[in-house]
Amino acid sequence: MATLPSLKSRLAVRIAAILSVLIIGLYLSVSYIPVRNSSIDPLMSSQNNKWIFSNPLTISHPDPRWRAAFVTFVDGERSALTKLRQTIRNLEDNFNHAHGYPYIIFSHEALSDEYKELASSLASGNVTFEHLGSDMYGYSNTTDRTKAAKARVDMKDVMFGESEDYRFQSRFMAGLIFRHPALKELDYYWRFEPGTEYVCPIDFDPFQYMHANKKKFSFSMALYEYHEVMPTLYDTTLKFAQEHLKWIQPIESKNSLWDFILDADSKDFNRCHFWSNFQIADLSFYRSEQFQTFFNYIDESGGFFYERWGDPVIHTLAAVMFLKKEEVHFWEDVGYRVANYFTHCPADKKLYSRCSCRPDKNFDYDGYSCLRFFKKPTLEEL
Repeated sequence: MATLPSLKSRLAVRIAAILSVLIIGLYLSVSYIPVRNSSIDPLMSSQNNKWIFSNPLTISHPDPRWRAAFVTFVDGERSALTKLRQTIRNLEDNFNHAHGYPYIIFSHEALSDEYKELASSLASGNVTFEHLGSDMYGYSNTTDRTKAAKARVDMKDVMFGESEDYRFQSRFMAGLIFRHPALKELDYYWRFEPGTEYVCPIDFDPFQYMHANKKKFSFSMALYEYHEVMPTLYDTTLKFAQEHLKWIQPIESKNSLWDFILDADSKDFNRCHFWSNFQIADLSFYRSEQFQTFFNYIDESGGFFYERWGDPVIHTLAAVMFLKKEEVHFWEDVGYRVANYFTHCPADKKLYSRCSCRPDKNFDYDGYSCLRFFKKPTLEEL
């Protein structure tokens, strides 16, 4: 039988142990209480709520044969960050985790270190953020501001018709982006839009495909643009073409893209264009004398601001004028979705069986899609 002193000793040890557990538990619970800060989500805070980010000094490129990067434009809203992170996570899971291509993210706003750290932490490659000044994001020197303001009022009932920022972004993405120093060393870019989805594993390298097959331009979806936003764009383009005939692909060419944008009966502009929210391109096309001269011509006409010209249509018209059809690629094997409605799903069962889509729901078959005009065989293929 235990003596009284030994029982007291054991009791003291147990009390000491219990007190130690309570003290440790109290310390841990206090240390994990998040510091409340109105500008920072405590669920996503880094240590001590200090966010630190700086652009990499050098950019790593996974393949020595070409330099390529993912490129996008964002604003500083929390919702924009959420969409950006969703799409980066999506690209990484379905493709880039195996490659490590870098990202270049443009914004006209001063993004916080928190924003940059939360976006870059998902990427396997380097992430660079580029802030745009008024020389890249704003009016041209020749824009009549009064006329531009009136146009926004007159177009208030058209999608983005009242938006000044939409026009600034369109002008930048249509042409100024290709003069930005951040793209100077790149051979290819993969333009993506935050919030869009890549709905299938991508087991090949699209950059390698572009390089090996000498493709200059590519797309996933094609659709009509509203006439109200660009009543004079096509006429302006035709005027440019007449002044630079040596650069223009002949309409009667066997490998021409003109049939994609011309109505079969009237031969008028049918308003079809290649959507640019998923676009992989050889940047030598956009840096070419032909494209740069065309962009200057378009920019000086004022249509970005006096109407509401969008960058996808301008890219499309440039491709039609300067490229052969064989230099443009449709990404049949890449599953892609925009706004949970516009979907392209690969037709091959071996591919779509691994996707979160089905080809019978494809926007390709929608009456508003223009893909059928691109898929029409050329005279060489008949």
